Amino acid sequence: MPNTLEKPRTATVTLKLDTSHRDRLKSLAAARKRTAHYLMKEAIERYLKAEEAQQAALQSVDDSVAHFEATGLHITLNEFKTWAKDVKVNRNAQLPACRS
Repeated sequence: MPNTLEKPRTATVTLKLDTSHRDRLKSLAAARKRTAHYLMKEAIERYLKAEEAQQAALQSVDDSVAHFEATGLHITLNEFKTWAKDVKVNRNAQLPACRS
């Protein structure tokens, strides 16, 4: 029976670290009983997730501004503050209706 799970494709990347970073990485890897390679992969994965989330949030802001500029629909700051307080009590609180 053939193995249907494929290994992810990988590529080798060279990363130059100053000796201070390299020594800290080795020390942490030993303390965690992991390889330096594992720690670097984990750090890169966390960084990418954080940066992608930030990029998605910025894109959402840009989309919201474009929508507002195209339609003029909005809620006031006081309406938003009231809704935010309501959400603390009732997670299903309805957003106020948009106005133009």
